Amino acid sequence: MTAIQRNPAPVRGQVEVYLRSEIEIGNLRPGDRIVERTVCEALDVSRPLVREALRSLQSEGLVRALPRGGIEVTSLSPEEAGHIYTVRKELEGLSALLFVANATADDREMLYRAVSDLKAAFEANEAERLLEAKNRFYAILSAGSGNPVLQAMLRNIHGQIRLLRGTSLSEPGRAGRMVGELSAIVEAVRKGDAQEARRLTEAHVAAAMDATKQALSDRKDKRVAAE
Repeated sequence: MTAIQRNPAPVRGQVEVYLRSEIEIGNLRPGDRIVERTVCEALDVSRPLVREALRSLQSEGLVRALPRGGIEVTSLSPEEAGHIYTVRKELEGLSALLFVANATADDREMLYRAVSDLKAAFEANEAERLLEAKNRFYAILSAGSGNPVLQAMLRNIHGQIRLLRGTSLSEPGRAGRMVGELSAIVEAVRKGDAQEARRLTEAHVAAAMDATKQALSDRKDKRVAAE
């Protein structure tokens, strides 16, 4: 029997998706070393494919090469995280405002479904499903804004947010509050209240920023105490 031939490009994409997910969920945390052999064994792929995927993630800023060899998940300081979230707050708020004005009926239905899936994932305590629904929510909000320039800016900022999402959700009670915040945004969208949708979205991002900065500060304090 002839062995199945796998196209290297799609397989590499699967490796990238796996690593991004591990970073976003928090299974791979800032400063963690990524061992190529471990990834190869987990996914049953070759080392060259893993290296190509890591180079792609490095170009996105998700991982960095160490001076003495090896790859680790990029670490951000509380101050750096604050800069990213400050920009994100303005962009997401504008996205929500424009979504109310420009979204189609299908866009709105997809947004409602994303929040419904988010609630179900939270209640089932399914981290990967929660993350997928949350990412889908933001993608729908951005696409429904009808502004391609804003969409491009949000895609760029969300690449950096991947480093911080698991950190934010690691704060006790944050996941539940996040579900409530996104549900409130959807209610404002249902009512056609663009300004309220913007205000709630900005408040949601500000809350995520506070949780992330606190978690990063706590980790820094623990590292200092251990030295």
